[in-house]
Amino acid sequence: MFSGTGDKKNRPNDFNGEMPSIIAKGLVVTGNLECDGELQIDGIVIGDIRAERLTLGETSHVTGDISACHIQIHGKVDGDLRGDNIAIFAAASVKGDVLNSSLSIEPGAIIDGHCRHSDNPRDTAETVALFENTESSL
Repeated sequence: MFSGTGDKKNRPNDFNGEMPSIIAKGLVVTGNLECDGELQIDGIVIGDIRAERLTLGETSHVTGDISACHIQIHGKVDGDLRGDNIAIFAAASVKGDVLNSSLSIEPGAIIDGHCRHSDNPRDTAETVALFENTESSL
């Protein structure tokens, strides 16, 4: 059922021909998550997340830091975000710093933290340096 050999070209949200891994509404996961593909979260995650593509649905709540190439947030995040392309939608709430190459924020979204541009936002050393410079200049 999940690993079928059907036509993969016409699937919505297709990422390299693979289905996303899903944390469903009502599921609580405690621990860090790493995904080399696409991850969709509609439940609760207490821990850090690393993925290539991440979508947080309206019912999601992540308590931890997130690092991904593409991030779409419709739910709640209590932690820092690092991503190349980050989209924060109207229903979203982010309490943490945002380091990005490209950022879009819809009206109504709540962000409580610093937003900084970086050419390489997922580079840990650069992340630390940028936010240390921000804190020392305040």
